[in-house]
Amino acid sequence: MSTKSKTKYFMKLKNIVPFKITFLFLIFLAPSAFAQPTHKKTDDQLITDYLHKGYKYQVNKQPDLAMIEYDKVLKLDSTNHTAYYNTALIYANSKQQLKAIAICDKALQFCTEDLADFYRTKANCYSDLQQYEEALPLFHKALLLEGSEANDNTHYNLGYTYFKLQKWESAIVYLNKYLERSDEESGSVGDALFFLATCYSESGDDNKAIQYFDKAIAKSPHYSYYYNKAETLVNLNKKDEALKVINEALVSYPDKADLYFKKSQIYTSLKQTEKAKIELKRGYEIDSTNTNILLDMGVIYEHDNQMDMAITMYKKCIELKGNLSGAYGNLALIYGDIELKRDSALYYFQKALSVDNKNPINYYNMGNYYREEKKYDLALEMYAKAIELKPLLAAAYTNTAIIYEDKKDLKKAIDLALKALDIEPDDYYANSYLASLYFDSTDYENTILYTTKALRLSANPNIDHLLLYKRGVSRQIVGDYKNALHDYLDIVKRYSDDEKKDHADVYSNIGYCYMEDDQLQASLKYFQEAVNYKPDIDQLIGLFTVQYLLNDKVGSNKTVSKAKKVEPKLKQGYKGIEQLEKDGYFYTKKHKEILKQILN
Repeated sequence: MSTKSKTKYFMKLKNIVPFKITFLFLIFLAPSAFAQPTHKKTDDQLITDYLHKGYKYQVNKQPDLAMIEYDKVLKLDSTNHTAYYNTALIYANSKQQLKAIAICDKALQFCTEDLADFYRTKANCYSDLQQYEEALPLFHKALLLEGSEANDNTHYNLGYTYFKLQKWESAIVYLNKYLERSDEESGSVGDALFFLATCYSESGDDNKAIQYFDKAIAKSPHYSYYYNKAETLVNLNKKDEALKVINEALVSYPDKADLYFKKSQIYTSLKQTEKAKIELKRGYEIDSTNTNILLDMGVIYEHDNQMDMAITMYKKCIELKGNLSGAYGNLALIYGDIELKRDSALYYFQKALSVDNKNPINYYNMGNYYREEKKYDLALEMYAKAIELKPLLAAAYTNTAIIYEDKKDLKKAIDLALKALDIEPDDYYANSYLASLYFDSTDYENTILYTTKALRLSANPNIDHLLLYKRGVSRQIVGDYKNALHDYLDIVKRYSDDEKKDHADVYSNIGYCYMEDDQLQASLKYFQEAVNYKPDIDQLIGLFTVQYLLNDKVGSNKTVSKAKKVEPKLKQGYKGIEQLEKDGYFYTKKHKEILKQILN
């Protein structure tokens, strides 16, 4: 039987264009030169002088000298809000986020007023470090302390943080609050609209997403807004509209390689391969270091069976340190098909996992590798991890089932195949594979059920001989001879002369069905054909039975003699039939009664 051994995934399950760095954080307020200590200090005038000097140095981009002045302040007053805040700001702006966080922690320990500034600054530093889970509660503390006078930036950054955590509903709430409170001329309004559009798209409301993409484009027509609007239109199956959006973007951004990349993807989805190649090559000419383009170039070369060029593209991705998981994974799949390169395949599968151990497809593909190597325990471990990361990865359940099928644990295999089918109920392969498992476990009613489903889903059921055969056999065994005949006759009418010789069993099964339906002349015709093609025991038993029923005693006895030479068990008479049943042959009650008469 055929198996779903591997599936290539090119790391394009969701295409998000890179966001502009300029709007990631509305982090820090300008340094405060005039904030005064809130408590009586040891030398108020001296502290004021130090703060003014520090501020001046900070404005003139002399942060080291500024921090010397702020340190003097803190030695005189360990609760001075301004000195802590401006010191933290210097560290944060110089990409020393951990030091900025440490200063904020000291301020939160010693200061009593304006604590929201430190929670917000600390949160922004965690965001800079992409530690969004740590940032989230700090933004909320800042918002709680600010109350009705909340800084607009806090709402924006809360929305952005939820966005990065893929908590779309919460992101929508805070981004909308930011838009309600912010000045229409604010430089981040377009970005907030863009994030909102993406949230709606990720939440499945693509139509609403389009509305917000349009608002973002009207506010600030950045190329990434066009890009993601086109992506959303593709999700809505409005691919022609998506092409128009990309073409509109190219008028303003003719040198953006990403736009040609997206145009290529749209043409690919429209099955316009040549146009896709042209656009991808245009993008490559503009930016030969764009790893998204390089990865897709590799895929195109693979499809054209230019494996050396595909390997070159993937290795360029690796050199540029972009799309590493996809490049390593695709190299592994190429080498996995080359017997002498199987060790290289394992190396690249492991590299793909090392750079992205959260991607279920990396575990799935490595599971396929181990399964093909018959290392079942390792394969099962990989599939289990893939399912843990992506519970709806139907192929992982199916390929796990194949392992248990190989282990002869059909019950476990069927349970897993049913899980795969729950996920993808209209998948042709899942239905046909489950039908085969039921057939092998002699559950013929379910075999009929799932072969029928699979045949309805098949692109061309008339040539799916194996499924038709299994359904025909199952119908024959449960006594539905008329419908079994339809299946068998559908098969044989499409056989070439050479195929007829290889499938004598189908002709004999037709003979058995006609015999059970008492159409003896038709039965005789097909048994004679079956014996001519292949005089095996099953064909011979059928032929001498129908000859006997037609009162052709001479012909029947002659065929019985041939049958005994082919299968010596028949020399024991009817006991030989009982032994053949133990070997897996099937005879109806009616047929066995006739065989007793013939052989005894």
